[in-house]
Amino acid sequence: MKKIIIITNIPSPYRVDFFYYLQQHEKKYEIHIIYASENEDNRAWEIDREKMKNSHFLDSWTLKIPRRYDTKYIHISRGIRTLLKKLKPDVVVGSEYNPTVLQAVRYCSRHEIPYVSWTDGTLYSERNISSLQKRLRRYVISHAAAYIGSSTKSREAQIVYGADPNRCFISFLTVDLDKYRVEPQNRQADRILCVGSLIERKGVDLLLRSLADMEAPFTLALAGSGAEEENLRLLAEELGIQKQIEFLGYLQLDELQKQYAESGIFVLPTREDCFALVILEAMCAGLPVVCSQYADGGGDLIEEGVNGYIVDPYDTESFHRQLRALLEDPEKASGMGQASLKMLGKFRFEEVSYGFMSAVQTALREEKE
Repeated sequence: MKKIIIITNIPSPYRVDFFYYLQQHEKKYEIHIIYASENEDNRAWEIDREKMKNSHFLDSWTLKIPRRYDTKYIHISRGIRTLLKKLKPDVVVGSEYNPTVLQAVRYCSRHEIPYVSWTDGTLYSERNISSLQKRLRRYVISHAAAYIGSSTKSREAQIVYGADPNRCFISFLTVDLDKYRVEPQNRQADRILCVGSLIERKGVDLLLRSLADMEAPFTLALAGSGAEEENLRLLAEELGIQKQIEFLGYLQLDELQKQYAESGIFVLPTREDCFALVILEAMCAGLPVVCSQYADGGGDLIEEGVNGYIVDPYDTESFHRQLRALLEDPEKASGMGQASLKMLGKFRFEEVSYGFMSAVQTALREEKE
């Protein structure tokens, strides 16, 4: 039985669910997960620990780097080489280009173990990285036997960094769709839902500006917490829409599902996101989506005019117009929500695992050759 080792940063619910699916369905392989750290202080995820089979945690400390839109977390771990030596992998899949992964790449290279490079990053999300970071990406890419991109744009980034397109596969970032499937309940056509941290990167201020002087009635529900909340409250008051805004705070899954069930439109105004799983969650609830063009997974999730719209959130007039079109035509919005449900098939674990395992099998074939 071949042994696959997957290295990632922290256990997130969607990753844990996917890894568990692989362990349950890829019976020809023994799959272990190595986490660089147990959590980050900006996360409040509830994890199903029973699904964390063959999971290993490294000793680490976390470097927090404040950035304009958010804070970047870098986990400096130790013990990855010792653990890899103990586990004796046939192939290693590493997420991103962090210090833990760099150590793993070097170990794999020295011991002739095929390595698969896996990323959510895109050229836009990484547009401001340093020349050193670009060199490190090229180093990882040059030492990999196969590649996994979490979106079309992630795959494009890997190819720009030197990946062979013939060995570069797409395995969409996704969630357990059945877990997130939500039936409408007391759905309000004029209720707009936005889910995400209240930080500058998420662009909620741009959304508020687009809703100023809205001709149609609306309520905006903001599910999330963060450093920008007070500024957003002040902005809503300045724009005269404070009575139409609900600040819900951070919600766990059951509370969030209630919001998806009751809302009529989903909006993501982000300034930057690699994929934005909240779009997929909204699609599971049968909602039309108005999505920022700066969510790099939007092109894989949204078919323009069919299940939603992709907008430039900085273009306040255009953003306003698209939201108004859905608010003023609930029947159209409902039809687009039904289209969202019909588009979910390619994001099921069964489909997504095909790209992931194709990369693994390609890497193993490279080893034999």
